[in-house]
Amino acid sequence: MNQSSPQFRSGALGYFGFVLSWSTCFWSLSAKLHPGQSPESSLIFLLGGAGPLIGAVALTHLFELRATQRDFWRRIFDPRLLSLTDWSVALLLHPAIVLLAVLVDWVLGASVPTLKLPSGGAFGLLSLAFFTFWFGPLPEEIGWRGFAQDRLQARWSPLQASVVIGLVWALWHVPLFFVPGTFQHQLGWRSSRFWIFSASLIPLSIVMTWVYNRAERSTLAAALLHFSGNLCGALIPKTTRTASLELLLLSGCALVITFRPRNSHQSRAQF
Repeated sequence: MNQSSPQFRSGALGYFGFVLSWSTCFWSLSAKLHPGQSPESSLIFLLGGAGPLIGAVALTHLFELRATQRDFWRRIFDPRLLSLTDWSVALLLHPAIVLLAVLVDWVLGASVPTLKLPSGGAFGLLSLAFFTFWFGPLPEEIGWRGFAQDRLQARWSPLQASVVIGLVWALWHVPLFFVPGTFQHQLGWRSSRFWIFSASLIPLSIVMTWVYNRAERSTLAAALLHFSGNLCGALIPKTTRTASLELLLLSGCALVITFRPRNSHQSRAQF
């Protein structure tokens, strides 16, 4: 990282406890009400997903100094933290991995997937991109990377911090497998896709930490990487083999990031 992390008055452990409790509570209720059947059920579902955001904002403004609060918001909304390379990596890396997985699956005999384009043409696609970004990646990454990452990295290496966040991230998604209509519910509880999805969050967390750190701890960079992967998932149907190949490619990318040669100006604690 090119910028040192500030000192914190709040910790990651309490944050994780709050987020897991908050989201599980609302999503458990949502599983019984079925989101989309009424405005109230949709609101309950969205409140569950807002757990990472609410926890991060509340703890930051309740316990942190003004300088830390300003830094928190700057890293979310300041695009100048990202270089052109950072923008390219954040927006193109995960789609490239998905497309490569689809290509390998096709070589192995699978048919070419048909894009799941939304109705409404360009407007429908823009609407999908808008809601995908604002109601998933951004509020999540404000918490996972924008809040928890620095607090874990203050004590552990980026690799250790990434694995912890990946595990918590996977646990956080578990209630969604019981909420009808969600992507996770369609995958199936304890199915092969459940295990592939859950396992993929650990190498993905490592990749996101690398992007986050190289972009001056930009929460926006992490959110863009998260967004590009989610948008690909919404547009490109994946077979179990495609998802498995994506997991392998993400793991390979994470290994390259972790064990790549470092120059003399990089500490062993940095990706």
